[in-house]
Amino acid sequence: MLSRRSFLAMSGAVITAPSWATLTQQDAGKKLYASAYSLNKQEHFFGLFDEKGDIAWNVQLLDRAHAPVVHPSQSIVGIVARRPGFFIDFFNVSTHQRITRIEPIKEHHFYGHALFTTDGKHLITQENHYPSGQGKIFVRDWPSGQVIQSFNSNGIGPHESVLLNDQVLVIANGGLMTHPDEDRKILNLDTMKPNVTYLNLKDGSILNQSANSDDLHQLSIRHLDVNQQGIVALGFQYQGEMWDQVPLVALSRLDQLELEYLPIPEEVRVRFKQYCGSVCFDSSGEILAISTPRGGLVAYWHVSSKTFLGVENCRDVCGLVATDNAHEFLLTSGIGSQLKSNPVQNVSKELKKHTTLHWDNHLRQINT
Repeated sequence: MLSRRSFLAMSGAVITAPSWATLTQQDAGKKLYASAYSLNKQEHFFGLFDEKGDIAWNVQLLDRAHAPVVHPSQSIVGIVARRPGFFIDFFNVSTHQRITRIEPIKEHHFYGHALFTTDGKHLITQENHYPSGQGKIFVRDWPSGQVIQSFNSNGIGPHESVLLNDQVLVIANGGLMTHPDEDRKILNLDTMKPNVTYLNLKDGSILNQSANSDDLHQLSIRHLDVNQQGIVALGFQYQGEMWDQVPLVALSRLDQLELEYLPIPEEVRVRFKQYCGSVCFDSSGEILAISTPRGGLVAYWHVSSKTFLGVENCRDVCGLVATDNAHEFLLTSGIGSQLKSNPVQNVSKELKKHTTLHWDNHLRQINT
């Protein structure tokens, strides 16, 4: 529990954080991107880089992290610990000061992802109640981090979630029951049942829920994104045999009961090695990109026609975000590469390759 003095100090640090526009006013229109990275197995960082690929801000972390969290208006960024995560650290970019650390409640851990509500007043975290294996969704006050609402995720392993709108949260319940004492061991491999759940944030009711068929029950739903038309894209991580021919990407909608699997040429599907990393729509919502670090590529689809467009080869690529340009994506990899790729124009350009660092799994654009 925060003391009154600590809460007031933290609140003051948050209030003094300028807006993103104020922070970048000397360079109007400047784009920044947030990602964790490592120099080696002992040295881990969280940083922002610009459109040239140059690191504009960074801070050292005590341990490797997973996905960034960006405040929608103030120049505050957070980084979530890797699963099983027991902290989210938030920083004032204008001062390099860590302003707060939010921790899960007793007998829970984070899943590597979190998000702010669109007004920036609340933080939403996906958590595992590990004694029971039940997935939980917590709506927390910002900046105190105090839980103000608690919902059942209606599944096991809520890895990532996105807002469909201010009142509906879409949850990727990965289906993997784990315990932090031995977190990489799956405890329910034979009975896992992943699903995507549309949750009403007013009362926690289920608005829609879809799952794979019983013969695909080991197809873990891990990452997702939503476009302007309300189409949700899902990336899977299959827990069965490497040679099984299973779908890896699907689309979902609030008014659609069944998942709709996207076509993928078998020679490309095999290269995925049953593992999707990041899921991302472009700024127009017309193009979908899915990365696979194990396969060393990003695959692209045209969403409305459900047409497979091709791949961008990039070793150990996972970080993926839309730029402001239609059909264009920014990619980061574990070998230090940063490149822009446009599958419609079939062009790509490497911004920079930082040969001494390794970009981590996920990337976020900061809207300044």
